[in-house]
Amino acid sequence: MPARKTKAKGADTRPTVRAEELAAAEDAAAVSLGEAVVGAAEVTRSEEEAAGAATLSALSDAAARRGAHDAAEGAATLSLAEEVAAGGALAAALGSDEFRRGMELAGIAGQVQVVAELLHGLGQPTLAAFLGRTSHQLRALSVDALQRASEDVVVAYGAEHAAGELAALGLREEGEGRDEYVTSEALGAASAEMAAAAVRSAAAGAAELAAATAMGGLAEALASDLADRTADAPGAEQGASARSAAATPAPPNQARRATSARRSRKPSQAKA
Repeated sequence: MPARKTKAKGADTRPTVRAEELAAAEDAAAVSLGEAVVGAAEVTRSEEEAAGAATLSALSDAAARRGAHDAAEGAATLSLAEEVAAGGALAAALGSDEFRRGMELAGIAGQVQVVAELLHGLGQPTLAAFLGRTSHQLRALSVDALQRASEDVVVAYGAEHAAGELAALGLREEGEGRDEYVTSEALGAASAEMAAAAVRSAAAGAAELAAATAMGGLAEALASDLADRTADAPGAEQGASARSAAATPAPPNQARRATSARRSRKPSQAKA
């Protein structure tokens, strides 16, 4: 029966252990480098996100200012529209009064003219002439009042039209102001979200860089420990002592005693 091959008890497993430790040190160094690269990328992204958040915040402030300006202009335009509308209403009222007065004067002038003609027929030419002139003056006043009434009507119509346009313009400006406020709020929310993302990226980058530093320290420690144990190995010490002994010459007295001892042993061996 063939004998089993058994592993010697004194077999040296240190080369395998050292290779595994060297591989572990190399893996730790590679992981450290990868985490350092990821951490640097996170930090760069954090800076870019912070810059984007600042830009969005500036745009939000600008939109808020535009919204406030448009809202103020809209309110002023609406106020002007109300004033113009009030002026138009006043002109319309004055025109109505003038028209009523003109029509009344026209009626009185006609009545006076009729009385003048009757007096002229009754043989009172002097009184008839006076009433005729009075009727003519009343007629002129009536025409003037009616002209002013028509002018007031035109002014009132124009004021009403202008007030409507101003009111529409004011409402449009107020709507634009509200839109600007909505845009400002949206930009502000986006800026806050991006700022939070920048903080998260910075924290992640710091964690990655800290892990990279820790893994780098672990790799250096493994490599240093492996180098120290390799230098302190027993085989290395024995080889070094043997080489030093071979290189060192023996003292002269010891060499002579060894030679005489070899010579004295030879005769006794021959007699035997």
